[in-house]
Amino acid sequence: MLISRTPYRLSFYGGGLDYPSWYEKRDTQILCAGLDYYCYQSVRELPPFFDHKYRVAYSKIESVNKIDDINHPTAREIVRKYGQNKNIEITHVGDLPSRSGIGSSSAFTVGLISSLSALVKSEFLGRTKLAKLAIDIEQNDIGEIIGVQDQCASAFGGLVHIQADKEGVKPKRFLVRKEYQDYIESSLLMGFTGRQRFSSVASNKVNDALKNTKNLDYLEELHKVSHEGIIAFGKEADIQENARITKICRDIKLSMNQDKFDPDLMDLIETSERAGSLCTRIMGAGGGGFFICWAPEYRHDAIKSAVNVKTWVKVKISATGSQIIFSE
Repeated sequence: MLISRTPYRLSFYGGGLDYPSWYEKRDTQILCAGLDYYCYQSVRELPPFFDHKYRVAYSKIESVNKIDDINHPTAREIVRKYGQNKNIEITHVGDLPSRSGIGSSSAFTVGLISSLSALVKSEFLGRTKLAKLAIDIEQNDIGEIIGVQDQCASAFGGLVHIQADKEGVKPKRFLVRKEYQDYIESSLLMGFTGRQRFSSVASNKVNDALKNTKNLDYLEELHKVSHEGIIAFGKEADIQENARITKICRDIKLSMNQDKFDPDLMDLIETSERAGSLCTRIMGAGGGGFFICWAPEYRHDAIKSAVNVKTWVKVKISATGSQIIFSE
């Protein structure tokens, strides 16, 4: 048995521009991070006493004899690639709810590739290879309309800078002083609305926007401002500057999707900002779930009192990416 631990994703700048339909035409940079909250994948070879060859346990339990009969698309395609000649059991659990804007689908993909390749092939994959394999499986084998930052954040952990262009995706660690990272973590407050949605639904909204020629000016502006944000972050910009740039990026995205944005979420943004948030944005592609506030730590309690949500979560950036934490 092996167990992998894989962080979820926190996006800073460049989210929404990490789709091939954009970066293959326009060189793009993204800044994201792994969160210090994880999903766990345990995998083992099943002994030959069961009536099934494959068992996949997540929010459902599947016990089947053919790979094609596995309903979970990611598990199905990864087993097809790594576990065809084995009887395999997969169990998934997570620290945070899925389908909530934190890259949980890609964390699942990254963690399962990591654990199954180690179990079946005794191959412990490097971070870049792991991220690119996850991107390939999600975009090509499964056919998801999905970006590339989630897989890179989960594979690398920590702060991650991604260069994406027609030549491919090039992720690397983004290094800052520990004191600045601590400052950033203390300046962020993350809340959970209780909503969940399939990433493909939210991703379709983003991809539709990328295909709409009327939005090209918005996208060029988002590209420019996101790049400014990455430069500012590297120069240790203060919370006010990060919040200012993040708000510009958020408002550009809202302008592209005005008719599709939930008014309840807009009310959440406005309420939190009246209570002291310098900038509040919905995480992921904007379908609900988690949201994040840029706010000095002394304002966090006031924001929590003003905004009625399911729960609040402390923000901490992970020290590592996906890794095998148990093997026997």
